[in-house]
Amino acid sequence: TRYIGVTGVQTCALPISLSTHSKLKSKRMIASRKAHALLQLEPLFLDTETTGLDRKAQIIEIAITDALGNVLFESRLKPSVPIHRGAFGVHGITLADLTDAPTWPEITEDLKQLLSNRLCIIYNKEFDDRLIYQTASAFEDPIEWWRENDKKCAMKLAAECFGSSNRYGSISLENAINQAGVSYMGTAHSAAVDARATADLVRSIAQLHLELEKQVNE
Repeated sequence: TRYIGVTGVQTCALPISLSTHSKLKSKRMIASRKAHALLQLEPLFLDTETTGLDRKAQIIEIAITDALGNVLFESRLKPSVPIHRGAFGVHGITLADLTDAPTWPEITEDLKQLLSNRLCIIYNKEFDDRLIYQTASAFEDPIEWWRENDKKCAMKLAAECFGSSNRYGSISLENAINQAGVSYMGTAHSAAVDARATADLVRSIAQLHLELEKQVNE
């Protein structure tokens, strides 16, 4: 449809179909727009493996990637507490595997240089955030720089996009990447593989928005 305005001939966009309009307003598309906006901030993605889940548990593996899944930092850590049997059953890491690994104080400066003033996206942010504080506290590291960082939870984003898959209103990383058509690039439950999967997941969610925008503008 064309009309003549005071400045000349202009082209009006064709009306958006009802189905397309519904998609634009859907929870999945709202989540997709959030993911797209987050990626514009050039975030980093972080994941950890730990000695367990309790209030004394510590990190024994940590990895950071960029939004394309490139590993920027990866290290195992020697904890000051035992590894719980249940945690070992998930990641397969033993204390013997960590004999020559650094302790938290030996890597904290590297983490600070990489993560300070950068948006950090984490799958199940509340858990990894707590474990970072617990590990730092165990080694008397005040980690003030981490408190100031902006952090977002990819698990909440995935639950908004795909719906929850359990009674807690959340969704596992495995279920989320399956929904998104993403595959693990390696063995799950290693920090680098899971951080890369999280980056791929957020990019996949953002792509939904881009594809629909393309349809609307065609």
